[in-house]
Amino acid sequence: MATDDQILDGWLAAIERDGWVLARIDSAAVLAEVSPADVAAVYPDRWSALRGMQRRLDRAALGEAGADKDASIRDRLFGLMMARFDAAEDSKPAIRVVAEAARRDPGLVAFFMVTAPVSIARIAQAAGVDTGGWLGPLRVKALTILMVQVSRTWLDDEDPDLGATMKALDAALERAERWGARFQSGSVA
Repeated sequence: MATDDQILDGWLAAIERDGWVLARIDSAAVLAEVSPADVAAVYPDRWSALRGMQRRLDRAALGEAGADKDASIRDRLFGLMMARFDAAEDSKPAIRVVAEAARRDPGLVAFFMVTAPVSIARIAQAAGVDTGGWLGPLRVKALTILMVQVSRTWLDDEDPDLGATMKALDAALERAERWGARFQSGSVA
């Protein structure tokens, strides 16, 4: 019996090999070494495979939640976001293909505009960020933009230790922390 991860890996390999537009269920089945029926039962199309990949990365990040309860929110966010980047390393070639396709595919952009904030909200909550009230959605939106910006660095980061990604994430969180402090003190200018 094929596992969900095996089928997801088949889809990611098909996306990497064939491109976003041409990735099909039969290719994913061949690459996962299962039948198309097995693929259809778990991830019937490339869109559901993308949602599956996001859930996989969320689980990896959230698995780090609570590892250091005494850490600051910023440090917890850093740890959770880096755990997500670390978990995505094996899928980086397919993610590069999807990122490139998104430049020409408004459907992909819309998909990520809807799904990315959901993932980021989970990570933010696990790190102790208040995502409720009228400021909560703004915090989630800011962290989503931050994650997208750092993702660009991550896509080009060939260092196994992800040094450039860590540096970019740390700098982005520092900027976000400064802006948050300004906003709370009422001096946004």
